[in-house]
Amino acid sequence: MVHPPTPVVILLAGLSLTTTAARLQYSVPSRVPRDATPLDCTPVGVSMEFFMWPSYMTNITPPMQCISRFTDIYGEKMPIRIGGTTQDRATYDPSFDGYVSYTVASPLDAPDTLTYGPRFWDLINVYEGETMLGFNRGDNNQTNTYLAVVEAKERALNHLWAVELGNEPDVYLWQNKSDAVSPWNASQEGADAADWAQGFIDVWQSPLPILTAGSYAVAYDDNPEWPNTDYLINTAYNDTVKAAVRVYVGHLYAAPPGNNTLATEMNHAKTVSDLAVFADRVATAASVNRSFILGETNFHPYDVDMDATFGAALQTLDKSLHAVTLGIKRLFFHQGTINQALFNWWSDNQINAPFYGGYFAALALGGGDHIVELDSGNSSYAQYVIYRQGRPTKAVLLNTDYYSGSGERSNASITLDGLLSSKVKALRMTAASTDVTTNGIGTYPTIGGQYFSNVDCSSMGALRYESTTVSSGEVTLTIAASEALLVYL
Repeated sequence: MVHPPTPVVILLAGLSLTTTAARLQYSVPSRVPRDATPLDCTPVGVSMEFFMWPSYMTNITPPMQCISRFTDIYGEKMPIRIGGTTQDRATYDPSFDGYVSYTVASPLDAPDTLTYGPRFWDLINVYEGETMLGFNRGDNNQTNTYLAVVEAKERALNHLWAVELGNEPDVYLWQNKSDAVSPWNASQEGADAADWAQGFIDVWQSPLPILTAGSYAVAYDDNPEWPNTDYLINTAYNDTVKAAVRVYVGHLYAAPPGNNTLATEMNHAKTVSDLAVFADRVATAASVNRSFILGETNFHPYDVDMDATFGAALQTLDKSLHAVTLGIKRLFFHQGTINQALFNWWSDNQINAPFYGGYFAALALGGGDHIVELDSGNSSYAQYVIYRQGRPTKAVLLNTDYYSGSGERSNASITLDGLLSSKVKALRMTAASTDVTTNGIGTYPTIGGQYFSNVDCSSMGALRYESTTVSSGEVTLTIAASEALLVYL
């Protein structure tokens, strides 16, 4: 890896062509508050679409090099998930000598059926990081799936963090999957999930716990009988199955925006509202001593142009930080078909804008052990404080107001008080507009003035920290529309 140049500390000279939109003040608790949320040491990970996993590992340049940037932050490999829609279309063939085999009309299509063999698992050993691995439940072939489970255990057990039986089983009926019978409600899906889990336990035996539970597509309860993780915990699973579950899982994408603009979709209040449904599920999982994660998440479930913008990067950052304040242990940002899914962090030859938000989130959370959110969640402005060993070490100030790139750029003036240091330094994530993508020449977002190289994901340009004096325990910082500031306290 090419390391960035030695940091240069510069003094803020003020933003030009801006108008003040808000003046806010927050007190930073000098000791970790009792209601602060504990942090996982690797809270931001990625999910890779099942059929794309070998390609991401072997013949697409950016992903693994960019993932190594997270490893540098965490001090250990970024956790990954291998799964998605195509895991429920996959047939395991122990005699197949390749990674995966399928036929598509266009390289931008996902296959309707695919075959994979033992070498698929070998790539997990090459990666050497904690892996959540998905298997086919939807096609209702327990014999084939359990054969794959046993052989995956034999070949890659040391790196299997969790095993997932089926992707988004709540929508199996919509997908005409053979495992689902109408009306496919909570009781039907729950009973079937329990049956599959018990079958897994019988063939797997140990070590346990290792199963995931849920992985539901629809975050909200569409009706009282909609499948949900609370039903699994409270009704469907017996003690044996619950003991085998390592983590409960939900998926989250923003609803298709319809006539909503990027300004609405990326707003902090919208992100808070989207995540609110998981608070109770986190609590229910905790009641049986288990964590809750987002096993698959990103901006929108279908290709929407705004998903490739810098606004999506800000939403990725905000979603990551707010989710962990709710007690969601990890988020796995999904990477779909290469060059097709607009929310992907990478194309085959470039780093896409949303990656900047994921990286900035890891930079903020890495090394922390607790987090607290200072804002009330009902405006465009977010403030998070990260603690380590009882002391505040970082703050993230986020302005999710939209900026078109023309005219005056509004800003928020945020004062933090209760600080003990005489100066703070900060890294700013910004772009020329909210709509910036990395598809044009020179249209890169920046973090501390740097952008990511499409060749090897190294940081290009001189890294610039902004230094500001603390006076009487207070510091006032300016964050323009569609910017984020990582403040080192």
